[in-house]
Amino acid sequence: MRVAIIDDEVHCVEGLVLHLKSKFPETEIVFKGTRPEDALLALPDARPDLLFLDVEMPGMNGFELLEQLPEDSFDVIFTTAYSQYAAQAFKAKAVNYLLKPIDEMELQSAVMQWKEEREMKNNLSSERIKELLTYMKREGILKNKIAVPVSEGFEFIETNEILYCQSQNNYTLLFTVDNRKLVLSKTLKEFEKLLDKYFFIRIHKSYLINPNYMKKYYRNDGGYLVMQDGKSVPVSKNKKELITNLFDAITKTA
Repeated sequence: MRVAIIDDEVHCVEGLVLHLKSKFPETEIVFKGTRPEDALLALPDARPDLLFLDVEMPGMNGFELLEQLPEDSFDVIFTTAYSQYAAQAFKAKAVNYLLKPIDEMELQSAVMQWKEEREMKNNLSSERIKELLTYMKREGILKNKIAVPVSEGFEFIETNEILYCQSQNNYTLLFTVDNRKLVLSKTLKEFEKLLDKYFFIRIHKSYLINPNYMKKYYRNDGGYLVMQDGKSVPVSKNKKELITNLFDAITKTA
């Protein structure tokens, strides 16, 4: 539970931190401050799940702060000494509204309610994703495609566009038919499991290949394959028989 707290009174901020840590030990305070201007800069990077926000603050009130934030990526519980802001708070899509001085039991109830509603939303999202995946598979949209983690996010790749994958510590280098090299934040073992049903072959502890793009096999120098892009890929001793049999089978069916 990632929490941010904004209140122009230091004792209110620290009191809320103590209450939250007491009732919800899993709480991670990702931002706490007394100046809305500081929060405006910090919140996008802090990425809280829940924001406790005072209403009346010098320079910028809580509602004005929310209007200037780029997106609603978190939920808000307003904390204020003035009950007249309740209607405006809920209009601003607050999940709850607590009057100061904040009662610990009311705080616990508000957070529990928020957690339950959030879990329900997440469950609904999961069901929706399952429905979407079922539809995409049925319509052939995901046929022979995998989503791979790249530095910017994820990229869909056709499996028949992959030449081979090379291990690089805890990362994997993925080489494609159009001469691209992608650095992926998964181990080669993870890719081996992912690509197994597409008949990729682990020929070496450091290489996983697409057999469609094998060009030549050399038995000498320990044994190695030449791939379509000219890359020489070593073959482990325990995989030599597999590669030989594969070439023999291809020759017989040609």
